[in-house]
Amino acid sequence: MSKAQESYDDAASATCYDPSYVKGFWRLGQACMALKHTQEAINAYKCAIDLDDKNKALKKELIKAEKQLVKDKEEAERKKKDQEEKKEEAPVPPPKKTTKAKVKTSTTTSTSSTETVKDKGSGEFSQSDHVRGYKIVNGKKTSFFHHEQTEEEKRLIGDITPKRLEVDTTAASNPSVPSDVSAWNKAGTWEEKDVTDWAIQSVKDELMTASYKLPEGSPDPNASVKVVDISKLISSKKAGGSAHASVAKVRGKKRYIFELTVCVHWEMTLGSGLKCQGKMNFFDVDGSHEMGDGYDMSDYSVEVSSDFPPDARHLLDRFVRDGGLRSEIEKKLDGWIALFRETY
Repeated sequence: MSKAQESYDDAASATCYDPSYVKGFWRLGQACMALKHTQEAINAYKCAIDLDDKNKALKKELIKAEKQLVKDKEEAERKKKDQEEKKEEAPVPPPKKTTKAKVKTSTTTSTSSTETVKDKGSGEFSQSDHVRGYKIVNGKKTSFFHHEQTEEEKRLIGDITPKRLEVDTTAASNPSVPSDVSAWNKAGTWEEKDVTDWAIQSVKDELMTASYKLPEGSPDPNASVKVVDISKLISSKKAGGSAHASVAKVRGKKRYIFELTVCVHWEMTLGSGLKCQGKMNFFDVDGSHEMGDGYDMSDYSVEVSSDFPPDARHLLDRFVRDGGLRSEIEKKLDGWIALFRETY
């Protein structure tokens, strides 16, 4: 929660300082979702979309936040209804009874007092036992609610003695039940396995091998660019994270469910030895993507030194942002999807 709050404070400060900062509003929305401030997250995403209305990733996040807001309202209504029902069902305490002492004027005081004192173990009623709710069963004084079963009742109920449960091994040895289906899910209706940790590590391993060497005939055929780091791949089970991957089996068919946000950090080395760095984000790496269709990329940024040749900047746009390394990264992402399906 502390990291999410820090992210919220940083993003709020950034958007106040620069109201045109699209990335700041996106980060503000992410932090609000982690802090359960759904309405504020919606407002942040709408501000970002107003600044960049062609950004598919922002629209997707807005739809997700609006759905969560509907769920939050339904949950609040349900809790309110439950509280009202509990108040209606609360028992009303019975009114206190006031008893008046009865004074008997009798000359036979000693006789009446001896009739009220009886031996409690004798099986006989005292003068007040009928008020307390006792009765005699098989010569013993017991509660009025005590019930002895008749022979007919015992026959109808049958033997209720606790019995030892034996483990049924037939399901485990039954070849018709798949080995990857739990024993409780013999029908195979739905079973889901979380593989988020594997997905995060395998995506990083796959993308870290991406590189591109400029071809012969290009302005600098000795230049090359490679991936040097991967960020933003944080599990949804952690604060500020959104990465999720799982495999669901439904009636014998597998479904591969995943939703990842990947930030790729790259480095280009010119033939002269000068270097520059940058990064780009891929937001739509999810189960609805068709391999070969490419991926939407945003937040492309470049960091260059003062001695970096200005005429070499077009190489970055041509061989990093629009093609070259970007094409290699997209191939690696497609390869990871194939690996996911092959592994599970």
